[in-house]
Amino acid sequence: MPNTVVVITEDALLPIDVTHIRTIAGPDGTDVRLIVPSEVRRSVVADFIDHLAVLDLKEAWEDLTGANDVTPDEAIATASDALARSVAALAEQGLDVASGTVADDVVAALRTELETAQGEIQVFAVTQPRAVADAFHRGWADRIEEELDVAVLHFYTGTSYLEA
Repeated sequence: MPNTVVVITEDALLPIDVTHIRTIAGPDGTDVRLIVPSEVRRSVVADFIDHLAVLDLKEAWEDLTGANDVTPDEAIATASDALARSVAALAEQGLDVASGTVADDVVAALRTELETAQGEIQVFAVTQPRAVADAFHRGWADRIEEELDVAVLHFYTGTSYLEA
């Protein structure tokens, strides 16, 4: 029976991200499922603080002025692009994606994936650092653990830093 690995990522996976996933999940007999959120609704205040935390003043200003706002169509297009690039990154390291989903509600999409999962289930959340969501445990990984009672390995894209 194959193991199931569900990866939730907001950006296209980088080669180092795939290496981390493959190292932990193992390369053989793994059913990889990918979820890319297309969330349009975000907290302006949280985004502003996140950008200030990493001294990205231009992005912080654009959060306040609405320059970073996206339409639902733009959000879906961006998520679809991240999905396609992530599938390619996984394939480059020998992992085939059994299913890929672009979803506005990450928790509901994961619930659907888990209903058909087989074997051991591992869930990875690969995100950008978010000062507010990470400090107050309101990110996807935390919401999934609370609502679905599933352990989630959360790491920041491009790094090996694990968020506890």
